[in-house]
Amino acid sequence: MKINFPALFHTPLQKVNFFFIFGNDAIVFERAVSYLQKKLALPLHIKAEEALLKAGASQLSLFETLSSSSLTLTSVTDKILTHVDQLKEGPFIFTSEKARAQSKLVTYFTQSSRALAIAAYASPLTTSEFEFLVGEMSLPVAFKGLLFKAYQNDYMGLLGALEKIKLYGEIPETAYPAFLDASPSSDGAALLLQAFLLRNVKKATEALSSLNSSDAVLSCRSLNRTFQTLFDLMPFKASPQTISWQKLTPPIFFKDQPLYESALSKWRLQEIQSLLETLLSLERRIKFSGLTLSQMSHELLRAL
Repeated sequence: MKINFPALFHTPLQKVNFFFIFGNDAIVFERAVSYLQKKLALPLHIKAEEALLKAGASQLSLFETLSSSSLTLTSVTDKILTHVDQLKEGPFIFTSEKARAQSKLVTYFTQSSRALAIAAYASPLTTSEFEFLVGEMSLPVAFKGLLFKAYQNDYMGLLGALEKIKLYGEIPETAYPAFLDASPSSDGAALLLQAFLLRNVKKATEALSSLNSSDAVLSCRSLNRTFQTLFDLMPFKASPQTISWQKLTPPIFFKDQPLYESALSKWRLQEIQSLLETLLSLERRIKFSGLTLSQMSHELLRAL
């Protein structure tokens, strides 16, 4: 069966073993993969096509046991079509940069009873996708309506707003505007985290200068969570290729994995511990001692 991306949220997935995502919108592709992973509740593993074909062609030894279920993501070519029936594990997410609506890959997975072809073209947020993203968050109905209107055409902005809401806790009505600005605040937060992970003082200075005073505590918490993750990854410093990214809490999506791999080479364990202590101290002083955004920024830059 072939569907457009918005229909994915109304399509049963129980009998599907192959998901083929085609189209040209990178954000919609990420939205589809994220939904499938969360809906199926499986860890995501990325595998090269050649490795997948080799594994599919091999016979399982009598002394081997089947591994636990996982969701495998692979960029494929037409070669996969003659090997699909040999694939032993699943489910799988396939994609191809060259695949368009009339290609062999789309035709094959459209006609397969075990497959779903998903068209990843630009698509605004729907109420179904919004409700899925909000999940079990306890938000006032009026506030949810305002969030949907503010971010209907800004998926990444919505993710940033939801992350801020989780960090903030219960949102009083007077604080609604702080979460409804479809502004570059979420982009600024991402730039700040990237700059600190890569120890880029210039970029960190630019990111800090774009913050508002109301973002001070949230920025400290975001940095704290990010460097807690980096702290957990330090045992893999010598061999980052062995990291089980999807088993982390929270899991790290594949597009951010190279960033953390680079950060491992730039930070030492003791330096991360020192930064985490600094962040906790800064949050406490912002709350109870009137520490200004400028003072916070100065101390954070010293930690780099």
